[in-house]
Amino acid sequence: MKCQIVISDEAKLDIREAKNYYAKLDIKLAKRYIVDISETIDLLSENPTHHQLRYKSIRIAFTNTFPYGIHYTLENKIVYIHRVFHTKRFFK
Repeated sequence: MKCQIVISDEAKLDIREAKNYYAKLDIKLAKRYIVDISETIDLLSENPTHHQLRYKSIRIAFTNTFPYGIHYTLENKIVYIHRVFHTKRFFK
């Protein structure tokens, strides 16, 4: 049974910013990024407990091609996606 997916405004912004970055490099790259994110989210809806707990109730699903981690929680068959972080960037 598939779980419902709820994507936060912050996660939507993370996805949009990354897509825009890749679109500046190559539009095909941006499309591949969106496919990678979408496939990972689809897998989350089918099997959200596949990924181990990392921070209290936060789980992280990593995309296959691009270096991104989807941070989410699971509550009552609803997957809440909180953020989508690039795994190789450093923040100050």
